[in-house]
Amino acid sequence: MTKTFKRETAIGMFLFLLVLCVFDLTSGGTTGAFRWAELLALPIFGFAGVAFGLDAAAKQLPIGPKAPPATQPPEGFAE
Repeated sequence: MTKTFKRETAIGMFLFLLVLCVFDLTSGGTTGAFRWAELLALPIFGFAGVAFGLDAAAKQLPIGPKAPPATQPPEGFAE
């Protein structure tokens, strides 16, 4: 299975958004960082929702051949 780094990218984008907000708060609100954070919030949350949602869906959907049912009980169990 190929690693796509979708979740890691989403976490990095969240951290970038957090840095913008903290920078604006510590500078007294005189920078344009808050406006950039407002502008980028929807795309970042959208990307993160899709990245984490697709990951959860991929882990729940059956992909590939299913294992055949066991014909004999596991060792240690009596019939």
